[in-house]
Amino acid sequence: MAKFSGIVEKRLLTVTEKENELTLVFEDNRFLFVSLKDGKLHSESVPE
Repeated sequence: MAKFSGIVEKRLLTVTEKENELTLVFEDNRFLFVSLKDGKLHSESVPE
């Protein structure tokens, strides 16, 4: 879970939904991208 330590206890500001993808924007300009690829969930946080 260290990958997500930057967003722990950060306030969620917006959620954007696209086909097979969610973008969550947290305070301090932190982003979490969650997508569905080949039937599996993938995530990427920026900055990590």
